[in-house]
Amino acid sequence: MVRMVFANSRQPVFAESGFKSFDDFFDYPGAKRSGKNNKRDVQILTLGNEPNHKVFFLKRFHYVYFKDKLFTLFNFGHFCSQAGCEWKNANILLDNGIETHLPVCYGERTKWGLETKSFLVTEKVRGRCLTDFVAQKWAQLPQPQKEKIIVALAKLIRKIHDARISLPDLYLWHIFIKREQNTDEWDFAVIDLPRMTHNVADKNRQIRNLGRLDHSMVDKYFDDTLRRLFIESYAGRDWPGGVDKLAAKVKKYSAAVSARRNPKPY
Repeated sequence: MVRMVFANSRQPVFAESGFKSFDDFFDYPGAKRSGKNNKRDVQILTLGNEPNHKVFFLKRFHYVYFKDKLFTLFNFGHFCSQAGCEWKNANILLDNGIETHLPVCYGERTKWGLETKSFLVTEKVRGRCLTDFVAQKWAQLPQPQKEKIIVALAKLIRKIHDARISLPDLYLWHIFIKREQNTDEWDFAVIDLPRMTHNVADKNRQIRNLGRLDHSMVDKYFDDTLRRLFIESYAGRDWPGGVDKLAAKVKKYSAAVSARRNPKPY
């Protein structure tokens, strides 16, 4: 069985460029590849001619482990494809005022109710990857700007957790940053949502999110002062047990993650 879903009135836009069926998307050979592993690949899809062309990202799921199928059952109460899972998760974030890649369509092929293949198309995220920004700009930023960014990031993560959303893959390389036009304010978007869960109020899971983020904050750029500011800004005045207890738990989990894997260089 094949199912395709389009956001708003996007279907005619793709149909004009020859994308009408599941196979048109999944077997399209002309996209520029941006990443691949044994389960999925991500390609850049450009439609139309300059200067009015549109850039999309096409993620194709070639193989799905059964544990990933079970995860969708536990998260949503029913089986859904990996593309459908990311579609749902992206819309949950957007409904809570948290920016992410804007989903425009997805398709899934199933057998006996279980996914065999699927794809997801999203718009290009505004801004730039936070690790690229830090590697290229951080050393030149004055300390007050660094602190402003850290505080804004901490408030975003607290907003995500207050919305009862957990992001197990919360690393700096899954966050995009942009400066609001004509202001001195910074905003963010989060990506890579397959393992995102909602209706989660467990403080320990939130601490694990924070620990993974701390693990991805390379010492070269983020000293103890900035890390402390992040925790204080996240905790506010209402974190159970206070800031020191939270900081110790985050540091402990971050060390556990670092013992298993090295942070990505940037």
